Amino acid sequence: MLGTLLGGLTNAAAAEELLATLADEALLLRVRSAAADNAVTPGTYVAATVRQLLDYGTEEVWLDLVGKMANSPQPGAAALQAILARAFPAPNAHACCGHEGHDHGQPEPVRRPS
Repeated sequence: MLGTLLGGLTNAAAAEELLATLADEALLLRVRSAAADNAVTPGTYVAATVRQLLDYGTEEVWLDLVGKMANSPQPGAAALQAILARAFPAPNAHACCGHEGHDHGQPEPVRRPS
């Protein structure tokens, strides 16, 4: 299941479809805004950002993801939410430690190729 979900999130068309199932409006707005800022579709931006997260995420990212899936009656939905929340953190996501540069394992923002 996790492989299928991750494969979908790294494919622009499938990522667009998965975004439509997400109930978190604030997260959807962050994704759409980041995509617009980079002049790409939300699906394309999600696919690139999630790919970067998968390639460069720390062990903490994976442990958090597996933990959320294990503790949820809907592990697929929990994984989707966790991955996207990690890839597109809320603006105040660093309030926990007061250190603006602390990244909690998030990748650098994906930039549109020139």
